[in-house]
Amino acid sequence: MRSNFKVLAIDDEPMTTRMLARIFKNEYTLATANSGEDALKIVPQFRPDLILLDILMPVMNGYDVCKKIRADKRFNMTKIILISGKSSIEERLEGYAAGADDFIIKPFVKEELEAKVKVFLQLKRAEEVDKIKGDLMTLFSHETKTPLSGIIGLSELLKDDTAMDETVREYAKLIHECGNQLLGFVGKTTFLCELKTGIEPHYETDSLKKYLTAVVELAKEKAAEKEISISLDIEENTAVPADWKMLKNVFDYLLDNAIKFSPNGDDVRIQSQKENGHCLIRVTNQGEGIDPEWKDSIFDEFAIQDIEHHQKGQGLSLAISKYIVEAHNGSIGVESEKGNGATFTIRLPLEQPQL
Repeated sequence: MRSNFKVLAIDDEPMTTRMLARIFKNEYTLATANSGEDALKIVPQFRPDLILLDILMPVMNGYDVCKKIRADKRFNMTKIILISGKSSIEERLEGYAAGADDFIIKPFVKEELEAKVKVFLQLKRAEEVDKIKGDLMTLFSHETKTPLSGIIGLSELLKDDTAMDETVREYAKLIHECGNQLLGFVGKTTFLCELKTGIEPHYETDSLKKYLTAVVELAKEKAAEKEISISLDIEENTAVPADWKMLKNVFDYLLDNAIKFSPNGDDVRIQSQKENGHCLIRVTNQGEGIDPEWKDSIFDEFAIQDIEHHQKGQGLSLAISKYIVEAHNGSIGVESEKGNGATFTIRLPLEQPQL
């Protein structure tokens, strides 16, 4: 059965285009062009998913055609495989510099060409789906901030209005809490999209203890609701180069999760030590722990153990933490046994990376 992918074959040798047509016409929607100039006229109307492009063509060679296609943002996801009778490394490098995704040598093996085309078409589809997800997340974030701010602001006025009926005030308090939870999710979604596009940390070497003390102070009110104590054991004079505005989010999330999953009246510990040019920061809670099969995916985006009954969990927090720590050339992991709590460990370099 023919798929809905479109393939454009460009070669000045009619015999080659006929051969490519025989290989792919029953599987994909295929178009052909015998010159670079003709191809550039076909591309905007045909909108191919993948292009098989010969390099050695008169007037306009494959490199120039590739550059012109890549210059049009409409086709930045179109996959381009260059075809050549030469196999020198210089020719390959020039092709990649022009924007090609891969290279195949004439005379090509039919099965290899078919495999390459299939893989790159699947890759294009995956990239498109990922982009749609990212665009929807960004749109959702932007479109919900203003109405949520209104909901939160008005509900705050109602819940604090002593002239209102007590039941109404309780309802307003619930609306206020739910609004804040949703706004927090919107904020995390936006932040994750920014991290995935690539954010370079702005390093500043400062006291680890100073920043973690500030994080603990902000968490004490929430910890007090469950009568949880937070102990901070940070080595003195430990200075870590980091983008502290970014990194603070990681400690906020880890401490929030530690409090959330700790039993009432228990304690949460934050400790640090230096080891082989790195600083290790551990956040430990005495909660139920993590199932062994869940540990491998806990840092995935939207990681939820039971999606059918999920109400609120760590959601994006740990995925964001992983992106931030890895942007600092560090690592984050968890050690846990079911029923024996969990320890999250962040490993950060003590020296700023040389750019």
